[in-house]
Amino acid sequence: MSPLMLSASQLGAAAILLAAAMPIAGLDTREWWWDAVASVLVLGALGTDAADVLNYRIIQDEGPTAASVVTYLLPLVTVALGWTVLGEAINMAILVGVVLVLGGVVLSKRTLPGK
Repeated sequence: MSPLMLSASQLGAAAILLAAAMPIAGLDTREWWWDAVASVLVLGALGTDAADVLNYRIIQDEGPTAASVVTYLLPLVTVALGWTVLGEAINMAILVGVVLVLGGVVLSKRTLPGK
């Protein structure tokens, strides 16, 4: 299956399950604000949909191991963004964590002899 079809199927199933759960869970909101609805739609379309398509494409092209490595790199991106954008401090524990994560990524990408 194509990455786009896998992503669309997954998100479509989630939308159907959410619609089925809404009468049970309740929907107390009396008023829908257009900017909140637009924000959710934009974040869903640009964030979740694009990330799912890219993730399935990585699985198709490089395999599931390479796709899981992307997950390990997310904390590094958040540390870098926190440091550059928010001015958060980086201490020794964070640096040790970064080294451990990068070491794990290198080990997971290493091919074993005979393979």
